[in-house]
Amino acid sequence: MRDGARPFKGLGQRGVRALTRGLGALVPSSAAALPRTTVLRLRRSMRLSTPARRRLRLAPLWAGAAAVPVGVVMLAVSLNRVPSSGSVQPSASGTSERPGAGIAATAPAMALPAATMAPAPAPPAITSSPTLRPHEIFGFAPYWTLPIAGGFDLRDLTTVAYFGVDVAPDGSIIGGGDGWAGYQSQDLAQLISAAHFAGDRVVLTAKSFDQATLDRLSSDPTAGDRLGSQLVQAIQAKAMDGANLDFEGLGGADRVGITRFIAAVSGRLHAANPHWQVTVDTYTSSASNPNGFFDVPTLARVTDGLFVMAYDMESSGAASPNSPLDYYSANIIQSMAWYRWAASPSKVILGLPFYGYDWPTTNNAPNAAAAGNPAPVGYDRIRASGLPTYWDPRGSVPWTAYQVGGQWHEAYYDNPQSLAMKAYVADADGLAGVGIWALGMDGNDPSMMSALLGRARPLKLPMGPSTVSASSPPPGAPPPAAPSSPPPAQSPPPQQSPPPSSPPPNSPPPGGGGSSPPSSSPSPVPRVTVP
Repeated sequence: MRDGARPFKGLGQRGVRALTRGLGALVPSSAAALPRTTVLRLRRSMRLSTPARRRLRLAPLWAGAAAVPVGVVMLAVSLNRVPSSGSVQPSASGTSERPGAGIAATAPAMALPAATMAPAPAPPAITSSPTLRPHEIFGFAPYWTLPIAGGFDLRDLTTVAYFGVDVAPDGSIIGGGDGWAGYQSQDLAQLISAAHFAGDRVVLTAKSFDQATLDRLSSDPTAGDRLGSQLVQAIQAKAMDGANLDFEGLGGADRVGITRFIAAVSGRLHAANPHWQVTVDTYTSSASNPNGFFDVPTLARVTDGLFVMAYDMESSGAASPNSPLDYYSANIIQSMAWYRWAASPSKVILGLPFYGYDWPTTNNAPNAAAAGNPAPVGYDRIRASGLPTYWDPRGSVPWTAYQVGGQWHEAYYDNPQSLAMKAYVADADGLAGVGIWALGMDGNDPSMMSALLGRARPLKLPMGPSTVSASSPPPGAPPPAAPSSPPPAQSPPPQQSPPPSSPPPNSPPPGGGGSSPPSSSPSPVPRVTVP
């Protein structure tokens, strides 16, 4: 067994006890109703910060329905797992570098009306109780999802990050492009109003994924003050509540400079309003890499929180999970163990994906060899496809397999059960909370948001197809490429399921850590924020 006899060594004794307690309630085929509980929600005015500077304030809300515990039973499967001889290894992009850099260039053009203020709708009534302690739920709202933002579950979010505005090499905000048009739109004005009515914080994401721009920002001692001053004006103009900083670079050459830059921006924002939240997006491997782009211990001190982009951890050469909980060389449990060592857990937000990857493969066996590059696919598209659902007990995620012509495909993704398990891990590790890249990629399915509160019905799934078949493309012809996934302006509700032999419909490409939607390889959207 990998890592000796303790596959959950990163979770700690408290985490294992918490997960073990959840198993007893899931053994019966039908769960009994549980006692009513008091729900505590983070309000917009609350802060989750370090030392004596700020305190957490909670406002009670009463829920009237019983909570259903998460399907932690799936996690028990991996306690006795034995890795196969062909253990897959993570790709470079999945382990450390720039999960969001590939999306900015392919975002769809947007034409949104100019902003005027409108009254916010009342949030829906709470119908069930979270089973975890109160925690942050930080969701990215990319500009291309603004047309469907009226369907976002603002009731259960604590922070909405508008993604976002681009930053020039001198630190100034670029007043152009689709992200800027979205910032000026009526759609964003309505989202801000509705989020505030629901008690949520709304922050503005400032971003850059261009290495030359990041080199300049890191070397210019005035760039941080310049961006900080312009962000103050942009935040005040929209009555927003802080900023999310999504700067994704390569290597360690800019490590010192980008840390100084982020510290200067954070200082300017907190000087303007000490209640504003400032978060920064980091890679899954950043805490374990002392020579990487992000200096996690220092960034945790100079900002209010780290949004860890815990996705795009897929392996090279084989179909594999986008965001594995355990077992794979890059996984959430191991990553969070490093983050708890490098920073206060109360400063860490575990960013999770509402999308997965579709791989062309040589057959339909679990972790089949790849026959081409993967394409991102949103949960809404997979759910609407009607394809069979299997369970990967090692990564604790669902997957599916289907055939187009003679070419097999496998898609690994997250669903309510896998997300709820990760929310339990974040709770057991004492993290500030969880985050989402990105709102709308689930088709606004309420069960996905509910899962982040620890609520998901037990789901018993087979581990794979009953028979394994190899792909059989026409002689001499290369295997068909995976379906492309251009990000649509909106995610339509699930339609009638196509036959199992059909591929899932194209889905909005994931953005990430603060980038635009990719057409082939998703980038994690910025995921950071601590109240």
